[in-house]
Amino acid sequence: MAGVLKFSTLGGGLFLEVRASDGDEWAADTRCFRFDANGNADYAFFADVVANGADARFYGHVSKESDWAIA
Repeated sequence: MAGVLKFSTLGGGLFLEVRASDGDEWAADTRCFRFDANGNADYAFFADVVANGADARFYGHVSKESDWAIA
């Protein structure tokens, strides 16, 4: 399993990576994932999504939606 994601309405519906180091706050480098219809993942950083919304830069990722636990 790649990790745990929590759904957020941020950016039109993204899954934020849950990390113990973040505590109750999201850090600027927290990854915000989205998945396509085939379960392929890409992510943007939390600070970029907050600052740029739909224009945030997304990066490809090798994991699939099925690799994550959704909280």
